[in-house]
Amino acid sequence: MARVAIFLAVVAFTFLCFEEVNGVTQPGSCRLVCDPFQSQSGTHDLGANGVVIPLGASGGGPPGPAGPPGKAGPPGLPGPKGEPSITRGAVAFYAALKNDFSKEDVLKFSNVVTNLGGRYDSSTGTFTCQSAGVYHFSYNIVKTGVSLRADLVLNDNKIVASAVAVDALHTDTASNSAVLQLRAGDRVYVRLNKSDSTLKDTHNLFSTFSGHLLYEL
Repeated sequence: MARVAIFLAVVAFTFLCFEEVNGVTQPGSCRLVCDPFQSQSGTHDLGANGVVIPLGASGGGPPGPAGPPGKAGPPGLPGPKGEPSITRGAVAFYAALKNDFSKEDVLKFSNVVTNLGGRYDSSTGTFTCQSAGVYHFSYNIVKTGVSLRADLVLNDNKIVASAVAVDALHTDTASNSAVLQLRAGDRVYVRLNKSDSTLKDTHNLFSTFSGHLLYEL
């Protein structure tokens, strides 16, 4: 019975919050009374002293202005290691043979046209690697005798390419090329192998030796 009486009192109080003006019922003013009751647990039990009537929310107003930007977060984790650059500098050479050589001579291409990086030595005919990487070499040797064999040699003892020219009646050319993975300090040159004489030519570029860096490792 007590709960029913409280409920009727709340309903009557709600109607009193409306007043009639010029025959039209309009909302009046209501006062909110705080209930100081607390249960023995120390917390307020909602609806312990009456009936709770939820009030409808009013219409929302316009959105407010954007707040200031927040603080910068902590730095992220390091990214993956990048790929090495293609090259730190150009390495390429191109030289031609002027003098004649034979037997087991190392060919000294003294007419130097290109020597980017300065790794080719015309006094020895040797290319010396400074930066480890993959290199491309090619050579063309013209003979004047019956036969000629020219080897591309790595570090004095390893033949990495060979070319032969055998023709007793005509001038012929021995040519080949190779792609080599070199370490710093490796040396590459062209050496004859039990051969007749090469063509002596001080004006043309018939016999040549060239190489260039493809990419560093």
